[in-house]
Amino acid sequence: MKQQDNELKIPEPLRADWFMVLVTIQADLIYNALVVLSSPFFLLYRSYRRAVATVSAAEKAVKRAPSRIAGGAGRVVKRTWFGILGACHVSMVMVLALILAVVIGVGIVSLYVEKPVVVRDRLFFDYTEENPSAVFSFDKKKRSFSVPVGHNVHVSLVLWMPESEINRRIGVFQLKVELLSLKGETIARSSQPCMLRFRSKPIRLARTFVMSVPLIAGIANEAQTMRIDALKHHEKWPRTKAVRATLIPRAQTWTLPQLYEAEIVLNSKPPWTKRMAYNWKWTLCVWTSMYLYVAILTAFLWYFRPVLFPYTSSRFTAESENLEIEVVEEEQEVMERRRRERRNQPRQRSFATTQKSYT
Repeated sequence: MKQQDNELKIPEPLRADWFMVLVTIQADLIYNALVVLSSPFFLLYRSYRRAVATVSAAEKAVKRAPSRIAGGAGRVVKRTWFGILGACHVSMVMVLALILAVVIGVGIVSLYVEKPVVVRDRLFFDYTEENPSAVFSFDKKKRSFSVPVGHNVHVSLVLWMPESEINRRIGVFQLKVELLSLKGETIARSSQPCMLRFRSKPIRLARTFVMSVPLIAGIANEAQTMRIDALKHHEKWPRTKAVRATLIPRAQTWTLPQLYEAEIVLNSKPPWTKRMAYNWKWTLCVWTSMYLYVAILTAFLWYFRPVLFPYTSSRFTAESENLEIEVVEEEQEVMERRRRERRNQPRQRSFATTQKSYT
């Protein structure tokens, strides 16, 4: 029976263990980065607590101890305060190094990461021309921008056209879009036919009957919106500085379409490396700042140790000076002893000769 039950069991679906492993690794990395970046503050807090506890214990010991131990307690309090000052100094240097690493790391990531360009603006066609055209320039007074080199540019036009008799009779018309350089040269060009969606007369009458109240109230309107994917271009040198759109009537006709409004939509797509860097921008900032923080601390410890540990360095120099003084004094004592021995040697010889003469 058990074997039959095992055979009749539905196999469990494969679990996405790899996804959970990736999420766990990412969470561990973020947690470790936060712990490393917040360690100076915890170090300062712990050293302050320990210093306060040591000072309070030393004060109690001084109050209870006799007068002959007061000098030793004073030295303990003095060393404790030196320890507090040293901990505050080291924590201040570490915090300054952390701020410097964060500023440099965020600056480096900001220089590398390129934000996608997304622009939407209105176009105004000049109907005084034979073929009405509208130019959208990247250098505007309010908001100037440029598309970075290497991005893929997508240009779209949105036309809001009334369902008038003229537009229905025109049918197809041509829309030409050009990318212009700073000198006015044409970098890329595209041209494609456009027309309103066809609606037969019965459909129009039925729609007008159904939408009569909203049409009269002004809630709805008799218009259509056309979105045209006009052009795709890979940005390179020379750089793009403007987009020009032109309306061209059908061959052997001169009638132009009627427009309520026209808009241009420009989107750029960076390469996949910079796109990934843009999506993980804050993670890169954290890791770059952490590596720079470790490098700055290492440089401080290697080249600027007296700045980081002034008390220990001064103490080390004082001890080394004391050792040098002691060595010099010992050498002087040895020299004096040798001189005395040399002076005493002839006296001993003369005394020995006098003794021999008396004997």
